Amino acid sequence: MHRPRHRRTIWYFRIAALMLLFKFVGYLAVMILLLVAWNRNDYPQVLLALGILGLMLVTTVVVRLQAMHCKCPLCMTPVMGKPRCAKHKRAKRFLGSYRLRVALSILTLGHFLCPYCNEYTRLELKD
Repeated sequence: MHRPRHRRTIWYFRIAALMLLFKFVGYLAVMILLLVAWNRNDYPQVLLALGILGLMLVTTVVVRLQAMHCKCPLCMTPVMGKPRCAKHKRAKRFLGSYRLRVALSILTLGHFLCPYCNEYTRLELKD
């Protein structure tokens, strides 16, 4: 099991995981809010949903910038980003997303399985 060398790396992983989950839940909430507003013909609620959608787009940009710092210590591939390289043949998804699985693992377990090299990384400082 591998460990990062710097405390700020652990901080980057946790912040990126929180923001990724916030983005996922936010987009889901916007879609539900838009459907409800569309069915009720409620114009202020549609404007609220569009405002939240704008916030989610800004969050998407921030998540992409934050994800550049979240690299696996072994293969140095950004696990929270989209590097467009081949995933390991045993890499698993959660709701169709490798990044969402990594984010949930970081927040709940304190470690993650890299989808590119299939090695565990514990979010503790290296001795």
